[in-house]
Amino acid sequence: MRLGKTVKILAKKSGLGNQIQFIPVIRELQKEYEVWSDSAILRDLGVVPNYSNDKKADYYFTVFHYNHSWFWDELKKYKGRIAGFKYRIKGRHIGLGYHKSLRFNESKSEVDNNLDLYNHVLGKTLKEIPFRLEGKDPEKGKVIFGISPKAHKTVPKNTWIELKGKLEKDGYKVCTLDHDLGLGNHIQTPSLADLKNELCKAEYYIGTDSGVMHLADILEIPTVIVFGSTSILKNRPIYKKSVVLDKNLPCAPCYDWGRVDCKINYLCMKMGADEIYEGFRKLRESAILHY
Repeated sequence: MRLGKTVKILAKKSGLGNQIQFIPVIRELQKEYEVWSDSAILRDLGVVPNYSNDKKADYYFTVFHYNHSWFWDELKKYKGRIAGFKYRIKGRHIGLGYHKSLRFNESKSEVDNNLDLYNHVLGKTLKEIPFRLEGKDPEKGKVIFGISPKAHKTVPKNTWIELKGKLEKDGYKVCTLDHDLGLGNHIQTPSLADLKNELCKAEYYIGTDSGVMHLADILEIPTVIVFGSTSILKNRPIYKKSVVLDKNLPCAPCYDWGRVDCKINYLCMKMGADEIYEGFRKLRESAILHY
């Protein structure tokens, strides 16, 4: 199926992680079409240099997000053929208003769902698209902690403190990113370009499910990621040299399409330093075996 000369990615209202996970589809589209975007994130990452908030295109792709009213705003503004995932209202998946839409398969990763959407819209049969962004230039022994300030996406401060001590005893230099817990060596990143540049220096990344984790993932930085309230199936790291940890509670994941309702004070995220350190040991051994 030919879309016309220009395709625009409507992404500015979706999260950092959602946009990063859509990058492989954008790379494929750029092989055949002139691709534009309304996203400053995609522009600043160097993925879509053709940036405009108002430019019209022949076809539009919406990046996965949780707010169906945003889709109606986009439909009204662009009045064109728009493809994307069916939005969900009160548990029902609805594709009304889309030229082509696809129900999100919650047993697959978002990256694989995006590939399914690409195949569905263009009649392709691709099995895989490379998930990779250039720029990694690691400093030996540098470990970055990605600390989310969100209660349902972070581990206790004492865990970070104890883990930092364990890694420094092993000779690693530990820096924190995102949220300053007063552990020292905190990296401030006033721009997305700064964030990417700092992540590129990491030999390893340890954190929780977040947009920064997905950036580390697409940069192919070996990671240890603690999951709890959010879905491992949907948001797992794609890079094979990564380790996922979770407490396997029966109530997890409870974060559902933009909502979280925890009755037990995010017990799923109460991961201890010893558990994360063991995950890091496995990650390090795996990385050594593959280099």
